[in-house]
Amino acid sequence: MAQFDVYRLDGGQLVVDLQTDLIGIEASRIVAPLREAGSYAAFAGLTPEVEVDGARWIVRVQELAAVPGAELRAPVASLAGERDALKRALDILIDGV
Repeated sequence: MAQFDVYRLDGGQLVVDLQTDLIGIEASRIVAPLREAGSYAAFAGLTPEVEVDGARWIVRVQELAAVPGAELRAPVASLAGERDALKRALDILIDGV
């Protein structure tokens, strides 16, 4: 598991792993769901728009959740290139800045 990897959960939902790799906790991971762009409200800075497999998604960091690490199997994509936008979204969610 790597921070910013995207996984498909058993129910089909795409999630991005936002938890740092530095603390080595694999039993559970903090994730945010990806929702189809245009189908959900987007908020500037808070819901970064990303591309996975040619489709546009928004990352809904306001819907953070912990999931068992065992549910995150093979990554389907990486959003490491969107690191700055994802970190800014977390800052907005937690600190309001």
